[in-house]
Amino acid sequence: MPPQFWVDAISKAVLERENRLKRDLQVLRVECGIGASGFPHIGSIGDAIRAFGVKLGLNALGARSELIAYSDDRDGLRKVPVGVPEDYRKYLGMPVTDIPDPWKCHPSYGEHMSYLLLEALEMLGLEFTFISGTQAYRSGLLDDCIDILLRNHKKVDEIIREEVGSSKPEGWIYYWPVCENCGRIYTTRVTKILPEEGKVLYICDQEFKGVKGCGYKGEASYRKGDGKLAWMGGEFAARWAALGITFEPHGKDITDSFRVNSRICKEVLGFDPPLTIVYEMFLDRTGSKISKSKGNVITPQQWLRYSPPEVLRMLMFKRYKGTRAISLELIPKYINELEEKLVQYHNLDKVKDERKRINVKRLIEYSYFLKDVPKPREYKFGTILNVISLLPYREMKEEAIFELVSDIIGKYYGISPEELSNDRWFVQLFRCALNYLNEIMPYMRVKMPKIGSKTLEAIEKFLSSMREGMSPEEIQSLAFSTAREHSISIKEFFSTIYFLMLGKFSGPKLGPLIHR
Repeated sequence: MPPQFWVDAISKAVLERENRLKRDLQVLRVECGIGASGFPHIGSIGDAIRAFGVKLGLNALGARSELIAYSDDRDGLRKVPVGVPEDYRKYLGMPVTDIPDPWKCHPSYGEHMSYLLLEALEMLGLEFTFISGTQAYRSGLLDDCIDILLRNHKKVDEIIREEVGSSKPEGWIYYWPVCENCGRIYTTRVTKILPEEGKVLYICDQEFKGVKGCGYKGEASYRKGDGKLAWMGGEFAARWAALGITFEPHGKDITDSFRVNSRICKEVLGFDPPLTIVYEMFLDRTGSKISKSKGNVITPQQWLRYSPPEVLRMLMFKRYKGTRAISLELIPKYINELEEKLVQYHNLDKVKDERKRINVKRLIEYSYFLKDVPKPREYKFGTILNVISLLPYREMKEEAIFELVSDIIGKYYGISPEELSNDRWFVQLFRCALNYLNEIMPYMRVKMPKIGSKTLEAIEKFLSSMREGMSPEEIQSLAFSTAREHSISIKEFFSTIYFLMLGKFSGPKLGPLIHR
């Protein structure tokens, strides 16, 4: 059997499974969960991109499919993330859509956080249907599933104890009513189910994050969204069954919840749970897990200031196994990887290994969402970055920088400035490079090299030997001959000049660079 790219393999497995199950689902829905408790980050967006990839794969196999972006905005606030006013501790345990927006631009805190991720999905070109968890509970979408789960709460409790154990008393009912008095959701406890009325009786007597329940006793209608299912108690299962979800990726951190919900979905709700893949977490450059509450997040909006969306898509489709460190400082490296793979894509006959050939082909095609893959450009992001860095760009207007950079790069590659001005990719790379130099480079620590006196003497000789009117080839030849005359390695000589000129150890060909 020929090797397959992982997205194609998953898509095929989903379709074959549905054919075996004969569920007659008219649309094969895939889902990504959207956390609304804190700022969205690169890891959050990875969930959606991978799910969307499977949607595209199903479409390519002839199936109708749809990506559901489901916001967990009925969840209670568990921590106050960095960047949110500390006095929001007073809202701990309250549903995030019942908490005011600290920035006063959305009806609630939860809607603000959901908006940020939805905006990022649109910026990345994903097509999706958004469902708010709060609205799902209030609209009746989950009513039938909630009713079944509450009527069978002993079976749900049994599954949880068998799979992961529980600190709750036996017979615990995994539904959180919102306290009518204090507004909290994690300090309540169901004391009785009234299934014929679609209600539960509860008491607010639990403790959450040091916050004690207010002691209020009341009733809540689960048909009106006066509460929510616990994650571990069937919330995933309810939405899978209600929406007919066939695939959903998930992070390693919620593997237990996913496993428990899969059993609840099949054994209690009678719906075969979706196929899944388990992906690892992203780490920051210190090796710490990226976390909303820690505040060490890279938001998609930040990322897209310095990189085209295709680069982030490529990183997410490249693989899903294994933890990966990711940083804004390395964005030029990631863009260069996309540029190299585009060259490979248009020269697949030169890639002899079959597995590598298929991986390159499908990785690039999925990075462009199975639409037309462009030809690689002659110019590179690194070239644009280097040219701008040689200019007094902080003292110039953007239009003037663009005009000068277009002129320099256009002359070097034989492209007219007008053609570059109309080249969407060039304009995008230019803006990313300028943002990177203005906003990332000033905070980067560059290790200063030790430059020996012999090397400095050679560089001084090289500079003094240059004459007006020398061609790029003559300058390049002079650099080589000067290094040899002073018995200095070519690598050391060139990397030192690049560092003195550009602040890094490599760059475009030296002769043409100095000539320009």
